[in-house]
Amino acid sequence: VADPLASSGWHARLWREVGGFRISASDIYHYRPVSWVKVTVGDAREGVQSWGLPAGTTESDLKKEWAMHLSWPPHSPETVGQDLLQIWPGRYVVLLGERRDVLAGEEGVTGGQAFNEALDRDFERIWGTSIPRWPGYCDDLSIYVRRTKKHTNE
Repeated sequence: VADPLASSGWHARLWREVGGFRISASDIYHYRPVSWVKVTVGDAREGVQSWGLPAGTTESDLKKEWAMHLSWPPHSPETVGQDLLQIWPGRYVVLLGERRDVLAGEEGVTGGQAFNEALDRDFERIWGTSIPRWPGYCDDLSIYVRRTKKHTNE
C-alpha cells in the first residue's frame, strides 16, 4: 500500500501491522512530531519514484501488487488528490474520506469536485464500509479499481 499523503505514517503502519501489507509512506512536509513508520519526504506529484517504495519496484509491480491509499486529500483549490490520481499507474485506489453525493449535487469535503470527477471517470468503487465520523459527515473507507474503459456521465 503506497501512502503518498502519509503525514505521521499512522495509516501506513496500520496497513503493515494489522493488514500485513508492504507499505511505502511519503509526505511533502518535513516536520512531524510523531512518526509511526519511516516517512520519505518529497512532493508525491513529482512521480511515484519519490514515494519511498522498496528498491527495485517497477511500474509493472505497481499495477499488479500495489494500491494507492489517499486519506482525506485536500479539497479545492488544492489539486494534489487529482494530481496523484493522474500519475498513479496502479489498478487500485483506497480512499478514506468523504465521497461526493452525486444525487445531491454535493462534492463533500474531501478532494473537491475535480478530484471526484477524476475518481469517477477513471475508477469504479468496488467496496466500501462506514467508519467512525463526526455528526453530519459521510466519511467512509472505499476501494476503487481502475476502469478498463473511460466512464462518462452522459
